[in-house]
Amino acid sequence: MDRESFDQLLGRVSPMITKADTPMRDSIPPGEKLAITLRYLATGDSYKSLEFLYRVPKNTICNFVPQVCVAIYETLKKDFLKMSKHYEEKE
Repeated sequence: MDRESFDQLLGRVSPMITKADTPMRDSIPPGEKLAITLRYLATGDSYKSLEFLYRVPKNTICNFVPQVCVAIYETLKKDFLKMSKHYEEKE
């Protein structure tokens, strides 16, 4: 994925994946969450290997990867993902 596409996707999903900093710790930036999630989806790396690559605990990764996937789906479904009419009627 080129930088322009990444930045465009980040702009779309950032509001959904951004968390507030706390007095005890800073939150993980949305760009890092998106990069880790895309790496996971593209390579199928384990959470353990992603933990070493990005220095983010695997239990944290396994919490935000599904959230980022939902955010990607929700922001792209109208413009890029087409569902059959039969599927939409079931919901």
